[in-house]
Amino acid sequence: MVPNSVVFVPDGLDKLMHVSAVLAKPKSVGRPEYQEIAGKYPTPELSREWAANPAAVVAELKNLGLSRKSVILVDIGGYFAPSLNEIAELFDGKILGVMEGTENGVQKYEANLSFSRPVITVARSPLKLPEDHLVASSVVFSIEAVLRGQAEILQIRTAAVIGYGRVGRSVAGILRSRGINTVVHDSDPIKLAEAAARGFQANIRLDQAIGHASLVVCATGNKSLDLRGFGMLQSGCVVASVTSADDEFDLGCLSRGYDRTEIDKDFIRYEENRGSGRHFFLIADGNAANFIHGAVIGPAIQLIEGEKLYAIKKLIEGEVPIAKKQIAELDEKYRREVAEIWIEHFL
Repeated sequence: MVPNSVVFVPDGLDKLMHVSAVLAKPKSVGRPEYQEIAGKYPTPELSREWAANPAAVVAELKNLGLSRKSVILVDIGGYFAPSLNEIAELFDGKILGVMEGTENGVQKYEANLSFSRPVITVARSPLKLPEDHLVASSVVFSIEAVLRGQAEILQIRTAAVIGYGRVGRSVAGILRSRGINTVVHDSDPIKLAEAAARGFQANIRLDQAIGHASLVVCATGNKSLDLRGFGMLQSGCVVASVTSADDEFDLGCLSRGYDRTEIDKDFIRYEENRGSGRHFFLIADGNAANFIHGAVIGPAIQLIEGEKLYAIKKLIEGEVPIAKKQIAELDEKYRREVAEIWIEHFL
């Protein structure tokens, strides 16, 4: 639930197809945008456990009055990747397919690639590059704002960026441009080689990357830090994420070894409970740092929202093939059309 949701859902999605429900990411249900959306559409509770349970999902579809109807699942984070085939089999209507909007979601669907229904994504589109860079900019902005609220400046810290994907790459570049010594870690050797070629200190091992960093920004979408990883942090380190806490961290493990103190609603202290005094701080309690300030990135968001609408239209028209080797994407000619419309409207 971000400011753009209150425009995109009713004025975009609902004009293309009937929106039967909006399932908000759990950590965003307290936002004002959620209240506005909930006043217009049903908002069933979303969790990964529920989404992975085909019977529970089908029961909700029927509860929404969708029996014997055609349905598209618009996913943000790979929620239905474990259960899509079973949902399609149990449902008495027709699942036309899934449109996935995020890279970490695509990775979850790619882990299977034996789906009985089409899956299409916009996550790797060139039209998403401006959004990725602006998200990274807003993440760094929010980290700095939180630190200033604690009477600190960003430049006194050394940084490690975990995950050198499209957002992580931009975060690393922005931090370096601000004069902050920044190292990079990624499990993918291709991405790590690119980071090194761009002049970053690139570490193969996670402990090498974060062991001396006083600011760690995680951008993997795939549980970058667990109990062992949190144990590698130096005392006083500040940790931030570019995505949801349930995707980026194993926070449940912290209850076994750390005491939690809320210094500020967006600045949480975790201290080892064995008397060592060692501690670290988690910005926004592990959720996307830029959500602190509304996750607003301006008109560039409409580029990728336009491509999402086109991708959904292709699902409606039955023009998306079932994935065999990779998740489907729009052809360049459709992306050009979206870009041309955006230029005409915004420029």
